Amino acid sequence: MESNTSKMLLNEHEIIKTVEGTIYAMDLLWEKDPEKYQALVARMLYFFKEYSDRFHHYKEENVLFPEMRSHPNFTLHEIIDELEEHHKMFREYTREIKEAIENSEFKKSHDILKKYINDLLDHIAVEDDELFSMAENLFSESQYEKLFYQFKDIDLELGEAFKKELEKIPQELRDSL
Repeated sequence: MESNTSKMLLNEHEIIKTVEGTIYAMDLLWEKDPEKYQALVARMLYFFKEYSDRFHHYKEENVLFPEMRSHPNFTLHEIIDELEEHHKMFREYTREIKEAIENSEFKKSHDILKKYINDLLDHIAVEDDELFSMAENLFSESQYEKLFYQFKDIDLELGEAFKKELEKIPQELRDSL
């Protein structure tokens, strides 16, 4: 049975994954309308920074991962180390994309953007298929539910209304193509 904790994380993943189609639909847009391409990429990077990293990865890095690491029955620390490295890599990708856009290197920015989304989808699959089920099996129902409330506290602290606005960005991006 899927808990509220898993549902929250999986739902955030679903929202993040919806950007993939837009990225591929934007291919060569810079040749027809470079300003539009730049604007879409800027909005997308904002979404990744604020939603994927600030809301979602923050929950994992500051709540889920430490709780799993500190659990006496958890022994697969390498998986968390790898996922944290991915988070750093995603932050680097966004810096590289932003830099390429600033230098009007649109093909380069798009190549990095495609690599970013492919790596991000692989990362999400590992979390969805492995990490979250490990967590559900590791923690008691009440311990796992406690994580949910910690996640909710993060959303409250960062702004639930702000999060809802961020969740609209993928659809806005699709609609603007």
